[in-house]
Amino acid sequence: MPILSKEQAQALMKKVLSFSKADECEVNLSGTDGGNVRYARNSVSTSGIVSQSQLVVASAYGKKLGIATINEFDDASLEKVVRRSEELAQLAPENPEYVSVLGPQKYSESKTFVQATASITPKQRSELVEQSLKVAKEKKAIAAGFLEDNNGFAAMMNSKGLFAYNTSTNTNFSITVRTEDGKGSGYAIRGYNDVTKLDTKTATEIATKKAISSATAKAIEPGKYTVILEPAAVAVLLENIFFGLDARQADEGRSFLSKPGGLTRLGEKMVDERVNIYSDPQNPELPTSPWNGDGRPQEKVSWIEKGVIKNLTWQRY
Repeated sequence: MPILSKEQAQALMKKVLSFSKADECEVNLSGTDGGNVRYARNSVSTSGIVSQSQLVVASAYGKKLGIATINEFDDASLEKVVRRSEELAQLAPENPEYVSVLGPQKYSESKTFVQATASITPKQRSELVEQSLKVAKEKKAIAAGFLEDNNGFAAMMNSKGLFAYNTSTNTNFSITVRTEDGKGSGYAIRGYNDVTKLDTKTATEIATKKAISSATAKAIEPGKYTVILEPAAVAVLLENIFFGLDARQADEGRSFLSKPGGLTRLGEKMVDERVNIYSDPQNPELPTSPWNGDGRPQEKVSWIEKGVIKNLTWQRY
């Protein structure tokens, strides 16, 4: 299935909703076209193109919800998936936390799509891999890497008139380099929505330098040492904070943000005042969809400000 335009996605989802007999119906439609190249021992091993699409229909009768998924889009299949979701809803127990779907929303302009990434060719992929392999071979090292890119869309529509649509592109590159004797290894990873920003040569040089340097690593005595972490390492460590900023977990005493008596640490200073963490879907270096999974608009949010917990993530319920 090709990447659908906003108008094509809207027309298809309207057709799906026309089959609905439920009290409420929500439709999510998505599709991606992607390519990849994998290599190991300084030689390409696989390359390919992957195209995927999916339609998810959620039907509700009161607080009873049923969900069905399909990847066929002829009229008979569309009606079939709607009927199936309705059958499942009728069989389901009531969900006391069910919240009615949203009405129409206003979203900011999306910045997640870059034409250069969407238009990448097999030749361009091979050139990016060639630049990486050249570095490893010149340093007499052994490289294994994976380069992938995708171009996709996501759309949402419901029986209350909400419609959301977004296109996006992404490219990711990971590289592991080892010395010929196997004593040293190095790693690097890069990801962008704009493939023109991807420099596989420099990333491989970094991984190769790590590999060569680590081949002569020596043990050191236990103690306190100043360590400078790469952005990727810092991000992995911070994930423990990011995924813990959940209001429900904090309220229910299942979080580092919980306090006795059902209280939370929202508004408390927990880290150094130099720490400021925010998310911004409009950030040019790391843009995200202007709407989230339940249809709410995404905006810039400050999570930690001068060391103080400023916000938590909340479900609509």
